[in-house]
Amino acid sequence: MPRSEPTLNQIETSVKELLRAEEIAALGVHDRHGRPSVSTMHIAADGLRVYVHTFARFRKRTELVRDPRVAYAVNHLPPGGYDGRFETRSLQVKGEASLVTDPDEIALAARLSLEQFPWAAGAGLFNHAKAPDEGQQAFFRIDPLEAVWADSRVSLMYRTVLSFAEGGARLAGQRPYGAGE
Repeated sequence: MPRSEPTLNQIETSVKELLRAEEIAALGVHDRHGRPSVSTMHIAADGLRVYVHTFARFRKRTELVRDPRVAYAVNHLPPGGYDGRFETRSLQVKGEASLVTDPDEIALAARLSLEQFPWAAGAGLFNHAKAPDEGQQAFFRIDPLEAVWADSRVSLMYRTVLSFAEGGARLAGQRPYGAGE
């Protein structure tokens, strides 16, 4: 039986929870020819914005600097396969990536990354995060512009299109999901 339609605040809370619970997303960028290029990336959430980490000599950094238009998808698929179908959630985001250069924001991205995936502490991956022109690492912040939220806890085929306030810090609205989205 379908549950009641969630409010925008309830959806925002659910999206934030998903972004903090899941650490892997498929990130789509444009390659030098304008073709889609997708990579599996770790994400660290700061509310509705996420940070991704890459290295100076990786193509992902070059592609993100050249064309900041991105999309990513993250989902929760519970154990149990088909039996867990009423707990699945997913978020498909269209956004804009910005190379993080401010030392305070780099420290924030590193801290959020360590909080979200504690295994990284043992690897020392974020112990000495520096500005992108000073080190081998780079963080990008992805500010969401529009998203599709799917939540099977509401109903099996529940989808809604989300819009974000300036900078992606909060949800600004939603509209029904339809053909052509």
